[in-house]
Amino acid sequence: MEEEKKQSKAEQRAQARLEKVRAREEAKAMREEEERAKEEEKTRAKAEAKTESKEGGKAKEEKKAAPKALKVKGEKRIVTMSIEGTDLRLLYFSGKSVESWDSVAFNPQILKVGQVADPAGLAAVIKNAFEGRDVTKAQVVCALPGLRSVSRVINIPKVSKKELALVVPREVNKLMTISEEDNYIHWQPVTTEADKMDVFVLAVPKEPLTVFMEALNVAAIKPAAIDLKPLALARAVNQKDAIIACGESNSMELVIVVDDVPVLVRSVFLGEGIVTQDYAVGRISDELGRTILTYNEINKEHPLDPEVPIYLCGASAGGVPFALNVAALTGRTVQPLEPPLSLPANFPIADFMVNVGLLLKVL
Repeated sequence: MEEEKKQSKAEQRAQARLEKVRAREEAKAMREEEERAKEEEKTRAKAEAKTESKEGGKAKEEKKAAPKALKVKGEKRIVTMSIEGTDLRLLYFSGKSVESWDSVAFNPQILKVGQVADPAGLAAVIKNAFEGRDVTKAQVVCALPGLRSVSRVINIPKVSKKELALVVPREVNKLMTISEEDNYIHWQPVTTEADKMDVFVLAVPKEPLTVFMEALNVAAIKPAAIDLKPLALARAVNQKDAIIACGESNSMELVIVVDDVPVLVRSVFLGEGIVTQDYAVGRISDELGRTILTYNEINKEHPLDPEVPIYLCGASAGGVPFALNVAALTGRTVQPLEPPLSLPANFPIADFMVNVGLLLKVL
């Protein structure tokens, strides 16, 4: 009996020791679990803080990069005019805002291969469009179609400003096979290094400009400025890096902008007839692909970033369905148009982007 009691007490003591050991182990496990939870919480908090910091930085960059509305100083009266397909597009700016706009259809025979062929006929269209409007005190700014115009950034040895006038035409003739005899050549240095410099070059054929000026002269219009359509588009889109396509009934303008420079412009004539929407989608997507490929071949060391978006405008390229189709065919995002100018709520921005770019040139 005594022995059974001793054995029972020994078992109880052993059981008590075992329970103490279990309790210590459970307490240790709970502490370790708490420590792990604390570490996980710290890690998660750090990750969230890092993410918020990145997003905050990105938001600041996006906010910084977002185009600001242009502040117009003083009272101005401006008329911008551009030939878009077989329409004459006009935008009237008065005081500090856009007053009205108009699109005037004309006989397609006034043009040939997208350029003015009948200056007297175009002059009559302009006169009729201005009938009843006093534009004598307005600045008239016109756009010249970019057909046959060429732009490129060339790399040359570093020279002085005086030497540029001799060096650039020679390099242009060698690299771009363009002569001063048939083209107006404009250039502007964009970057300068220790022994080299990049120069933006734009060559505009003389003949189309001469005929266009003849039409303006017959219409008694003395333009305050004339701009090339692709350059006006780049100014209106107002993005540091962009791919721009403007589609009209018989032509399209394509521009690649890198670091605020329209490094490549292409103008494509689509034919004398009016193109269908389905044809326009496929053709613009194809020409965008060719333009990007051309740029990448010229700039093999610095090809175009795949994240650079597309901006679409023009009567043949407006609308969400069109943008979705182009995005699907090109594999790039299509962004909305946001010019740095306050515009009326009902303003048809896609159709008048060139006019807006002309307006920004003189504001």
